[in-house]
Amino acid sequence: MVPILRHSVLVALLFVTTAGAISAPLRPALLRIRGGSAAEVAEVGRAQQPMKRAKAFKIARVLSETFEKSIGKEMTKDTKRLAAGPNKKLAKKLDQIGYLEDENEMDDPFLQAYVNLKLAAVGAKLPPMKPREEYFMRLVDPILKSYQEMQHKLEDGSHKLCPADQRIQNFLNNYLGDLGEEIPQIPSRQLKLDRHGLAKVLSLPKGGDLFQDDRMSSYRVFQGVLHNPRSDKRTTAGIFHVTDEGLPVSYDKKTLPKATFLKFLKLAFNPPKDINTIPYTSEMETPTDVMLSLYLRPLACPEVEGFTEEKSNEVRFIIPGSMVANLDFVESIFANAGNPDLAENDAALDPEHWTGTTACVILAPQMMGLKKKDLGLPHVSKATELQKRDGMCYDKEDELYNDGGPFKVTARDAHGVMVTIISDNYFGYCKKEVKTQLGYTANLYGQQEEEHAGGCLAYPSYDLGDEFWGKDLGKVASKGANAFLGETHKYFTETEKSTSWKEVAETFASVMNMQPEGYGIDKEYDDIFYVPEDAFFSLNTKDITWTKGGEQQSITLRPDVTYILPCGYKVEMVKKGDNAVAKKGKATVGYNQYSEWHLKGTVAEGSVLHKPATVSGGGKSEISKRLEDFMRVGPVTTSNIEADLEQVDQLIKYDLSKMMLDPKKKNPLQEAGAKDLLDPKLSLGRMIRILSPSEDFTADHNDFVSKVPSNIRELLCVVKHHYKLEWGSEWRQHFHADAINGALGSEVKLGDNNLLSSYIRIGFRSKHDDTIPLKHNERDDVAWRLFTLRQDFFPSWKLQTEDDITASVVAPAKALKGLHFREKAESLKFLQNVEFRLFQRPDEAIHRGFDKFTEIDLSKPGNFICNFQPMKRDEIAKIVKDTIGFQKYTEPMQQLLLDFLESDSPEYCVSSSNPRLVDSQEPGKLQPTKNPRYLQDSFEVTNVRQYYLSSQATRLARKLAPGAPVFTPVNAVLCGRRNNAANPTSHPPQPALAVHSPFHYYELPELLMEFASSMTGKSPSTNGAGSEGALTKGPFNALSQIHDLNNAMVSYALTGTHTFITSAGVLGPHHVVDHDISLLIPEVWCRMRPEEKDADNMIKEGLLEKIEDMEYDGKVVPSSVLGYRPTRKFINAYFGRVVSDPASMFPETMLRPEKQGMKEFADGVETIRVTNNRVAGYYFADGSIDLAHPPMKVVLHMMRDGHYEGKKISDPEIRNMFTREAVLKSDWYKERLVAFQRKEIRRLTQGIEYMQTFLDATKTKTGDWKGQQIVQDLNIEARLDSCKKRLAEVKKPSFLDSIHGTLGVDPSLYSVKGNNVKDWPA
Repeated sequence: MVPILRHSVLVALLFVTTAGAISAPLRPALLRIRGGSAAEVAEVGRAQQPMKRAKAFKIARVLSETFEKSIGKEMTKDTKRLAAGPNKKLAKKLDQIGYLEDENEMDDPFLQAYVNLKLAAVGAKLPPMKPREEYFMRLVDPILKSYQEMQHKLEDGSHKLCPADQRIQNFLNNYLGDLGEEIPQIPSRQLKLDRHGLAKVLSLPKGGDLFQDDRMSSYRVFQGVLHNPRSDKRTTAGIFHVTDEGLPVSYDKKTLPKATFLKFLKLAFNPPKDINTIPYTSEMETPTDVMLSLYLRPLACPEVEGFTEEKSNEVRFIIPGSMVANLDFVESIFANAGNPDLAENDAALDPEHWTGTTACVILAPQMMGLKKKDLGLPHVSKATELQKRDGMCYDKEDELYNDGGPFKVTARDAHGVMVTIISDNYFGYCKKEVKTQLGYTANLYGQQEEEHAGGCLAYPSYDLGDEFWGKDLGKVASKGANAFLGETHKYFTETEKSTSWKEVAETFASVMNMQPEGYGIDKEYDDIFYVPEDAFFSLNTKDITWTKGGEQQSITLRPDVTYILPCGYKVEMVKKGDNAVAKKGKATVGYNQYSEWHLKGTVAEGSVLHKPATVSGGGKSEISKRLEDFMRVGPVTTSNIEADLEQVDQLIKYDLSKMMLDPKKKNPLQEAGAKDLLDPKLSLGRMIRILSPSEDFTADHNDFVSKVPSNIRELLCVVKHHYKLEWGSEWRQHFHADAINGALGSEVKLGDNNLLSSYIRIGFRSKHDDTIPLKHNERDDVAWRLFTLRQDFFPSWKLQTEDDITASVVAPAKALKGLHFREKAESLKFLQNVEFRLFQRPDEAIHRGFDKFTEIDLSKPGNFICNFQPMKRDEIAKIVKDTIGFQKYTEPMQQLLLDFLESDSPEYCVSSSNPRLVDSQEPGKLQPTKNPRYLQDSFEVTNVRQYYLSSQATRLARKLAPGAPVFTPVNAVLCGRRNNAANPTSHPPQPALAVHSPFHYYELPELLMEFASSMTGKSPSTNGAGSEGALTKGPFNALSQIHDLNNAMVSYALTGTHTFITSAGVLGPHHVVDHDISLLIPEVWCRMRPEEKDADNMIKEGLLEKIEDMEYDGKVVPSSVLGYRPTRKFINAYFGRVVSDPASMFPETMLRPEKQGMKEFADGVETIRVTNNRVAGYYFADGSIDLAHPPMKVVLHMMRDGHYEGKKISDPEIRNMFTREAVLKSDWYKERLVAFQRKEIRRLTQGIEYMQTFLDATKTKTGDWKGQQIVQDLNIEARLDSCKKRLAEVKKPSFLDSIHGTLGVDPSLYSVKGNNVKDWPA
């Protein structure tokens, strides 16, 4: 129990610091440090129960407002309530992620005081202090000395290391013990950074704005900190080196002798003084040099209530003092898990929420530049073939290890501890190492996957016009606007059973305050209203009315409120066209006249769009970005309003009776029972279908609609959307244009209101375009291809669910209650984002005002920024004086730059449009980096209200009780690929990879080929193109990649989710699209029904075409590897739910890139074939083919040889191996389940023994009041009982039935030679 005192003394010191100096009410800054309110001060040091991540998000009220409302707000009442400390554990979680709303941690005087205490506690000299600070340090000096004496006694005893460090040291002792050398000991003198923000404060000199060494330049900037590493980006090629004992080493990694790892470890724990100097003390005459450490508990497995508890890994970072910015980086992403000395943070005391795995990351730049000979590597004459291949030998005595470049060395086995030493301070390496360790954890624990993914939960939204009656939902309106939103909208609004307002009022009484008028206000958020099913919303009267007890009730319709109907449908009053962030201060952007108030409706059930195995530059982040930020809005225009309305009238009256190629089929008008195009029974979607060429229509009809001018088509859609039944045939009188200088203007108006059109960019114009080719004097980087969005379209309500590191688990549907009534899958995948902050690369921010999110983020305080240019006041002044250019920024960025000019400090500021300047290929010339980065707060933290609101709406739709889990499994998989044309002059040369259509569908065998290869083109964040390894995780996988492929194969076979791959970069060599497809696809897919997302149905309906092998220059082009691609019919049917003229979006050359040039297409397919062959060969070369499950073994043989035992991939017997039924019946799958059972028995048994030992120790020591208090606070006895019950359940034969349909664990991890696990059953 003694180690607990280490933290308790410092807490007491901090209390002494603040208790006498701060008067009530206590400041939030103090409460953040202390972890509670004044009434809780006495309990600050007490151990706390572990808190689930989901609850942490629910309480993150600091950022609980929506995007539009988050700017310029004072401290919200929820923040004040939380700061007051009603729930100490939840307030503590906010501390761990370090979100402070509009405050900057570096300005917090209490955090500064805590830094001084921490430094003094490890015997460090302090920087110059103010008289008040010096007085305080003299005051607490006796207590500090007492603390240091206590620590000295611990060093002499058995409590030298914290529990996590002891687990790591035990592993090192066992793993390296047979080498016959002294094993390095983890330094006991560490400055443990147990509070978020300490690292940020320590990363710059006290009172200074700049710290530089030969590895990093760090700046205090107006909006946080800016750290620019020596190189703006790194390659992953050749950097990952794994020791030659333990689990097998993948072919793409270098195999390192264990003895050499030991030498690196000795160096790592003894950094030279210049590397070990803490920047905070760097301006002292004798700077402090001490190693720093950090404790993380990143999520490894999401909770699925009824099936599994949330589980996390534990990670210790130990680094030299000068690299403290790296700790600021990782704790901002994964959260600071507190002091590892405390029992409350000992993962082994909570086995239900711990995977049983531990990781350690050590940064050691002193390893760079070491000679191979000095590291004990052999001369080439005595080296093995493997050592020669990996460069683990020398020819000349002065040869440097890894050619002097950066690298990392890793030791691990199947016991569950992994230690990595990194020779470089590049931020991405630290984050990716946590990712690597989570992948290791996921494989060893089983049942879960660590995925490289992006994703969102997207709810389709619709423009309801200016009036809407709740009872007309899904119908042709009888009140208000008469536009029928279509069968798809109707489908999305359907529930299994109807729900009345009376039922809602009774069931949800605990979550809302009922009002006398007969509606409810949410208790969590007073801007969420629950209204009856007969609520009538009117922008014209600016109110909402309904009937209660025979009397009409009314409340004001407000733009800052979301209204929920009993079925979960959400209605909001929003300003269409106003996509700007909030306005404040002296910024100069004015009112946007092209914006109008509309009613927006959003359905209760969304689509979980999962984007795994997405290569660099493949659109991983774009899938969750707001489409609003990439839309343009403008007036509806006409060249001659009278003539154009006449053409619209002729279209409405056009005879459609003979449009069908098969006269026996009904046309869309007849299917809807409508008399003409304006009939409310005909939805806008059906009308767009009529106006789009189709193989179902006659040649005459297709010829007619193809000649309809785009402006007339758009004007018809405008008329259709705004048409009201009472207008009858006199609709033309409602539309007009104002007269300008005696002539009719070009803007179309409805009454006194402006009419708007919204546009989305889908690529750039090209000189190869069929319709409007780019002229020789036009710039191709600014000539956009814009398409009009449907008049009834609103961008989907998106909730970000993933971005880079995802923890996922496959659960059996039979174990879950409350699923959507249409859910039919027997195994379901659930996922959760691991990161609290996302290391974003804002490519488009260089265009002022384009990336609104980045500009608003970089205008807030407390940012962690990387690879931007540090700018002084004279540089910012030049930006501001350029009035035209300055006004292009959003208002928050404008205001930030203006505020900086008016301030005195700090010396530097960052502008969102000014990335760091780096060397170009031309000597002496600088260019902006293509890899600017910053940490963006996860939407799960910044937009808690939206997540809460969405869950409440879904509960209503499913008739779930308040607090019941809302299950949202993955129901669409949309991977991303980066394409590029060949560029032989680039460095390195870019091979041709421009063979993809907007998206492709891959059946499972071909998909696994694609996953194994993970081909990518050139990306802004990488130094080259090629394979990124299995599932794009190759460079970050410490295990053989076959284990991830085995897991993926089982996962996709069990869930049966059809997988599509979307394109980024180019469509064919001539059409640049950047990320535009990645942004658009989510809007299309979330508007598709489950059966419409089924690829088998798409193929049956002619929506997808199979790509067959082609021929070029007398040779077969094996293009069948590309699977299926969309037909024109698919584009018209489903993209037509987003844009008004889908037929014009993708010319034939985009849908079929071979028509842009067969040579380029053949070269691209050859690039894929060669890469597949090369990658598959690795699995044979390193022997991991023997660890492949039978279906995966077939895939690798097909990639390398083109056949398996004489059978082609098209053979029915081969394809049957990949079905769910075949997998479940296989012996190898049953072995996965049995292996998981064995592993769980072992893990739980170890956990029980550890807790029992802890419990017994408190009972045997007389007077151990603190130990008894910890046992009580942590409920150790209850945890122990729970573990014992779980162990009894796992031992039963029926346990295997309960996990049938889940992933299990790959048994080869525990049975393979060299795994070092000696107690694994035979």
